[in-house]
Amino acid sequence: MKSAENKKKWVIDPEAADVVKSVFKMCLEGKGNETIARILQEKQILVPMAYWQSKGLPRGGKKTQPNPYKWCKTTIQKILSQQEYCGDVINFKTCSKSFKNKTRLTNDPENWAIFKDVHEPIIARSDFEKVQTLIAKTKRRAPKPKNGEKSIFCDLLFCGDCHGKLRHHTNTINKDIHYFVCANNKVDYRGECPGRHYVRAEAIEQVVMLELRRMAEFLAADEEAFAELLAQKTDKELLKEKKHDEAELQKAIARNDTVSRLYEKLYEDNAVGKVSDEWFMQLSHKYETERLELKAKIKTLRQKLSECGQREQERENFTSAIRRFMRMDRLTAPLLRELIDHIDVFETEGKGKNRTQRIVIYYRFVGYVEIPEVSHRSNIVVDTRKGVAVEYLTEPKTA
Repeated sequence: MKSAENKKKWVIDPEAADVVKSVFKMCLEGKGNETIARILQEKQILVPMAYWQSKGLPRGGKKTQPNPYKWCKTTIQKILSQQEYCGDVINFKTCSKSFKNKTRLTNDPENWAIFKDVHEPIIARSDFEKVQTLIAKTKRRAPKPKNGEKSIFCDLLFCGDCHGKLRHHTNTINKDIHYFVCANNKVDYRGECPGRHYVRAEAIEQVVMLELRRMAEFLAADEEAFAELLAQKTDKELLKEKKHDEAELQKAIARNDTVSRLYEKLYEDNAVGKVSDEWFMQLSHKYETERLELKAKIKTLRQKLSECGQREQERENFTSAIRRFMRMDRLTAPLLRELIDHIDVFETEGKGKNRTQRIVIYYRFVGYVEIPEVSHRSNIVVDTRKGVAVEYLTEPKTA
């Protein structure tokens, strides 16, 4: 809210800030917008308009509220997308066609003017970015109450063959059995992936717990070696990514110069009558569209290259998350999303008691990590049904 002394300065309203923090926290725990809205309503928390009215703050919008505690999922969505909670100021989010037309239109994000860290943040920037990544990947309805809670691994599991997302299901006969299958498989969804990539939710949890314990043991046994392993991994990936981005940036800059020259030549040819007005309009629109796309691409690539120095902090955050896991006895959704980028699940191979399935974990910032054995731990083996057992392998497939 605006400061009473200085209208150009923003200050934190502690009561409203607590609600915003709880919304982001619930999102990171894996709850959907509808679920968050229902929880806030059950807690009798005022919706934003009713809250502003209770504080005597003038705001635009519908003033009458039949139920001042009835939250809407679109309100939750808007809260989760507000970058201003990170301490930023964003100008030119809307625009008008002319000073005569008062209708405000949504402006393209590339035309926004963003000023970072202007005022005190409510939400950590890292948490905001995690939420945006989660929102971009999540497009699903809440599970039915009779099927149990949503799995903490939803939106983290992907098919190792077609790279599609794995969908969470509950067995129709035994409600205690929860499993994932490829959303692009031929058997269930008439997709293109030949295998179902069926995997039990409990098996995924056991495999992830085992791998994280291995990593925690390695960190506890030799902290310097752990830091060196992360540094080598991130530096290697960073160098590869940086080299690719630099090459793409040079290509984009060169093409941008070429488009500018072509546009100038087209203008001169039109002026002397070599090119008709109709042809000039078509080509000029094409060049202008490409120029704007190149401008956005150049800006994005330069920003990515400038953020390379943040990798050291990312390594420290990753190590800190591993330390927190060492003090916990179970996995939580926020910790998973802080540690793991995605998990590839491959099709089961073999028959009967000799079946194997490959589950490969890719961690945030570092990708796949081959963890040295500190103490011997056998692979997870789960009896999926009578006479059938699956051993889970955690190394990537070799070419």
